[in-house]
Amino acid sequence: SRELTVTYLTDAHRAVGAQLRDWMRDDCGFDDVSIDAVGNVVGVYRAAADGDAKRLLTGSHFDTVRNGGKYDGRLGIFVPLVCVRELHRAGRRLPFALEVVGFAEEEGQRYKATFLGSGALVGQFDPKWLDQVDVDGVSMRDAMRHARLPASPRAIAKLKRKPADYVGFVEVHIEQGPVLNELGLPLGVVTSINGGVRFAGEVRGMASHAGTTPMASRRDAAAAVAELAVFLEKRAREAPNLVGTMGMLEVPNGSTNVVPGRCKFTLDIRATTNPVRDACVDDVLGELEAICDRRGL
Repeated sequence: SRELTVTYLTDAHRAVGAQLRDWMRDDCGFDDVSIDAVGNVVGVYRAAADGDAKRLLTGSHFDTVRNGGKYDGRLGIFVPLVCVRELHRAGRRLPFALEVVGFAEEEGQRYKATFLGSGALVGQFDPKWLDQVDVDGVSMRDAMRHARLPASPRAIAKLKRKPADYVGFVEVHIEQGPVLNELGLPLGVVTSINGGVRFAGEVRGMASHAGTTPMASRRDAAAAVAELAVFLEKRAREAPNLVGTMGMLEVPNGSTNVVPGRCKFTLDIRATTNPVRDACVDDVLGELEAICDRRGL
């Protein structure tokens, strides 16, 4: 199957972690392999010279969203595993050590704690997360204890890495858009990551009968939001590396024969630089205000 559902510290998730650990230790030739206090699988392939050589950190996540693609995250673990395996087979060492991390959690599917695995490595694990419960009422603390992890803020805090010890971080990842595929290219290098702004909004007008309310008298909330969606699409096309999306549009308790009195919507606006993104945000919010003024909303 191409689709996987593997959420943090479930039996399936722990089996994946154990498999990664075994591959690192038994098949790839890593020098040190462990599962840390949040469930990350960590393998170190030492540098050519003994001593305090810096490390190149790489890796990705092995949890998934519901019905996630089988290479999402995992490709970024498999590629460095193969690299270390080939270096080991050739008897080669690099001027720096390789530290490969299979991050236990990124997606925030079981608990509302995204980037938990990588967050622990940069000292951003929030101890309050341990009290969160999943849909079955199982707390993160209990899930960790069931997985034989310490569930201790002190133990998790010790995972924090020192940036001075590293030459950098690099991650291999599947393309999540269509660009390389359309160009027929197997590989690309990321030059920047989109910074996003999100809004949840609601326009309020007046619900009225669709058969007896003249067009000139209507205060249609949904028509206003539809007008905003078209503006957003047009505005986002005006600048390179800018995207705008209205991902949700809902008329609460809507009916075929009622002019919508309310309409809920979301906005997701992203760009590779803050000024380009923020200029779009300003224009879209300004247009929303103008649409509502004109329509009496």
